[in-house]
Amino acid sequence: MNYLVDPQTLIFNSHRVNGFTKMIGDEEIPQWDLLEIAQEVAEEWTNDWPEDEGFGSSDMTYMIKDFIDNVITSVYMKNGMGSGMYMTKFTPSLSIVEYSEAEHHNMVQRMEQGI
Repeated sequence: MNYLVDPQTLIFNSHRVNGFTKMIGDEEIPQWDLLEIAQEVAEEWTNDWPEDEGFGSSDMTYMIKDFIDNVITSVYMKNGMGSGMYMTKFTPSLSIVEYSEAEHHNMVQRMEQGI
């Protein structure tokens, strides 16, 4: 398949995101799990992307965010909430931070209010 972004490139670029390398080390996420998730994300984005639309650096940032969010969900499903949850956040650049229930609640409220 001709991906918008090769799955291995997606993993490589994710290591540039503050907190990613520490998270996968702390959670002991195997490389083959990362590759499987990266393939799923790359395939989904490729299938959904309009052929006549360009793919820029901000698109890549959101693709990386989607990949990392999928990795975080995978960790949660595998280990449960007690394993120490993470979340992605723009601070102002994309980074991974410890999950905050209060911050999540505020974000959901802002989304519901259209802010």
